[in-house]
Amino acid sequence: MQRLSVINGLRGYAILGVIYFHLIGVMFNQPGWLNIEIGDLVIMPLTYLSNGWVGVNLFFILSGFVLYLPYSNGSRDFSGRPDIVSFFKNRAARLFPLYYIALVIAIIFILHQTNIYDSSFWKQTILMFTFTFNFTRETFIPPHNYVLWSLGIEVLFSLVFPLLVLFIKHRGIKTFAILVFIMSFIVRVVAHFYPEYQVAPHLSMIKDSLPGRLDDFAAGMVFCHLWHTQWKTNWFRENAEVLFLVSLLVITLGFYFSDYVFLKLLPDWTEPFINTVFQIGFGMIIFSLLYMRQNILRYLFTNKFLQLSGMMCYSLYLWHGNMRWFFIMDYTVLRVVCYLFFLFLLSFLTYRYIEFGNKKLKDILPE
Repeated sequence: MQRLSVINGLRGYAILGVIYFHLIGVMFNQPGWLNIEIGDLVIMPLTYLSNGWVGVNLFFILSGFVLYLPYSNGSRDFSGRPDIVSFFKNRAARLFPLYYIALVIAIIFILHQTNIYDSSFWKQTILMFTFTFNFTRETFIPPHNYVLWSLGIEVLFSLVFPLLVLFIKHRGIKTFAILVFIMSFIVRVVAHFYPEYQVAPHLSMIKDSLPGRLDDFAAGMVFCHLWHTQWKTNWFRENAEVLFLVSLLVITLGFYFSDYVFLKLLPDWTEPFINTVFQIGFGMIIFSLLYMRQNILRYLFTNKFLQLSGMMCYSLYLWHGNMRWFFIMDYTVLRVVCYLFFLFLLSFLTYRYIEFGNKKLKDILPE
């Protein structure tokens, strides 16, 4: 599969945003922090710092893009059972080894504060080992490692991915996109009527289930299809920088949209539109960077540190939640620096020796 530096860079920003949100944002930078009120208008200059969680939305979109790439360009196909079995084997080999290692370590760390004779502990553990934790309200945000809810959705997407590709093959990408976007939007609307399934300020067991988030993955697949078929290539090349600026405006609108809903400045029924706004914004930024000539703006997304962070995002994501024990006592600058140093060190080691232990080092570093 062709390595795309832009995709790696966007993944880098996504994982850095998520780490910031879980490390600092949820404690010190909630939506509306240091806002400015001008009459009835509320301006939030730090909205980008309050919404690092949206990195997960970007992860889902980029996951759909990358997974669909070899099927969009024809280098792979689901022409029979062996192809589907091979896909599942490859996905399991990619996701499971590091996941189970991290899970076992997480269990060891929480044993001292857990009653192992409590049936709920074993129920939660079984759900974690079988990737079924997203199906109960108590474990949608896994107590073993709270950030793993999105990985569960990622695994479920991998399970249905062959069916989606076959549907596109027989019915077309347009029909696929229309049906998925309508279904996911309806699911998010339904979630509005069941607030008891809200498990966190930005998370609902219904809204953020696979059906509710499938349009994020589908958006990535559609963007991949349009890019591969060279849809309006000349226009994007000529207007890449302008499109980039417009994408930032749309993404900022999504952040304000989310913050206003969180602060009750907008009614809750508007929340189902937030995902759609981010899909449009991220789609614009993906296309603008893919077609942008090499300049300082593009370099901000393709430098080697950012690319490597994006390539290591799976390790970084798995470890960054459990390593919060650095802050059991207190938050200090020194602890934050130590946390980041050891997080990136551990993540690089697991990226190198567990995720891609069968590869040469030069093959898993940015070009």
